[in-house]
Amino acid sequence: MSNAPEDFSHIGFAKSIFLPALLIFLIPVISLLFFLYIQGYYDGQAREAILQQIRDDASLTEQEKTNAKELFTKVPFSRLIMHPDYADLVSSQASFDYTTFRWGIRLSLFSIIGSVVVFVLSGLCVLASLRSQWVQYVSLSASWHVLRIFGAAQVLIQGVLLFALSYWVTAFFFEIYVPKLIFIVGILALVAIAGVIKSIFMRLNNETVVEGVVIEQNSSPALWQELNTICAKVDTEIPDQVIAGIDDNFFVTEQSLTVGEKKYHGRTLFVSLSLLKQLNGTEADAVLAHEMAHFSGKDTLYTQKINPLLVRYDNYLQGLYEGGLSMPIFYFMNCFRALYEVSLRRLSRSREFRADQIATEVTSPADMAGALLKIVAYSSYRAKVEQDIFEKEEVLESANVSQEIAEGFDEYASSFMSNPDISHLQTSHPFDSHPSLDERMKAVGCSLESPESQAMLSEPGDGLWFEKIETAAELESQQWQEYEDRFRAYHEETLPYRFLPETEDELAIVVKAFPEVQLEGKEGLLTINHEGIQFPAWESPVQFRNLQECQLDDKQRLNFISADTTPNRLNLKKFEDQQKVLAAVERYYSRYLAAKAYKENVSQTATTDAE
Repeated sequence: MSNAPEDFSHIGFAKSIFLPALLIFLIPVISLLFFLYIQGYYDGQAREAILQQIRDDASLTEQEKTNAKELFTKVPFSRLIMHPDYADLVSSQASFDYTTFRWGIRLSLFSIIGSVVVFVLSGLCVLASLRSQWVQYVSLSASWHVLRIFGAAQVLIQGVLLFALSYWVTAFFFEIYVPKLIFIVGILALVAIAGVIKSIFMRLNNETVVEGVVIEQNSSPALWQELNTICAKVDTEIPDQVIAGIDDNFFVTEQSLTVGEKKYHGRTLFVSLSLLKQLNGTEADAVLAHEMAHFSGKDTLYTQKINPLLVRYDNYLQGLYEGGLSMPIFYFMNCFRALYEVSLRRLSRSREFRADQIATEVTSPADMAGALLKIVAYSSYRAKVEQDIFEKEEVLESANVSQEIAEGFDEYASSFMSNPDISHLQTSHPFDSHPSLDERMKAVGCSLESPESQAMLSEPGDGLWFEKIETAAELESQQWQEYEDRFRAYHEETLPYRFLPETEDELAIVVKAFPEVQLEGKEGLLTINHEGIQFPAWESPVQFRNLQECQLDDKQRLNFISADTTPNRLNLKKFEDQQKVLAAVERYYSRYLAAKAYKENVSQTATTDAE
């Protein structure tokens, strides 16, 4: 929902974002036209009946008849009966009907006019948000509060309009009403309203967990001393804490972070131990100067203010999306979320270019460019190594990610410049987006095409900043060990979902995770394994490879529909624990489907690569 395009003129933006937003007018426009028509129809009937009464009333003089005819001809009956002198012209039922029409028209107009007003105001806020970070925060905050209230009101209004239409459309055109239709629409409207209310008041978990170790000032004084020197050059205060980890990025933030079991507040700098080893001293200076420049530009302050609003906004969108009847409002709200994403990205890009420029002034363009190249190359190679290891279809005795990176990075770096996608690559970041490598290189006065770029990338790092962190080697080794243990465990969990066993080894992996289970029922023993399901009442077992569909009917029977055979039924009422049976069937059949999809994807990828 938040991946908005940068180009407003792109036809994809109009098709996927803007045009769907106009659906917010669909229900109120239909309601307005319908209730205006039906009110006019009833007005016409009432007018003709009254005019006929006037013509037939012998007690009236010609002048009185003329005056009465003029009144009832010029003034619509629906408006006339609102006057106390004429209210008794209609029955209580007719009065209620006219009140329904009147409020249907009012609510439709309110919805349409409100949508236009909010559309214009929010559009102006989006345009204003491009001016500065402060204006961006203020405009987003104001828009969020307006849009939240507007969205809730629209869900309520359009739900009421749909409920009214569910009765009046059939009653007016077909002179019948369908209780089931009215009930279903009413329930759907209540579900949509409940979903919006829930999303407004739901407490969100904004905790950000970071893997790493907090480096105290007294434990690594050399690190903090050099960091203090960098901060003085950038004209900002030193961070409140430094976290050292093995992620392939550097970042700063003012959001609260959880490290281990402790929560940290204030200004935080995260440094990558693994990347610090790849950089020489001045390249690390450039990277850290870049990060400290985000503090001096108050980038992290506004990110801290804006991110909770975006989380709230996205949660609200999710509530609208799941509400069913609230989908038109979802598209309307999503349009502005997408437009704000464009604004956020543009200012984010300008912030990155500013920080890069400050870093080049503190060090040199070559230092900044060299750091960018090594960070992007390292991230790219690490992702490749992890993917290659993860794709291995065997139980891993160990996942030596760090070792393979260390042994192969130099060779990878020597050919990295020939990567056809290199210009589009970005440095990773947990909170912000970054311009492409090519754009950042050009902004600091360097070019990817120049021979100097390959030389900078090939130059080995001296790890000067790595050495400034006491026990850095032990900290890095410990974190890599923990990471690789989790990596290997997750890899082992996924293996059974890759195989339609063809070898003894593959069979052993699948059976270990999915052993045969037996569930006792009143009609016999239900047996489930990785291949299918057996039950005494059936003529033949259900093989997952032949299963086309599995349905649960309203009589609590599981119907297994296979190719070229009659459906096999399993009456869940004959089992003491119905949920356990359902869960077992779903788990084993889902594993088969996942393995089948994996095999098809691998086969398709191999065919594409061969072509």
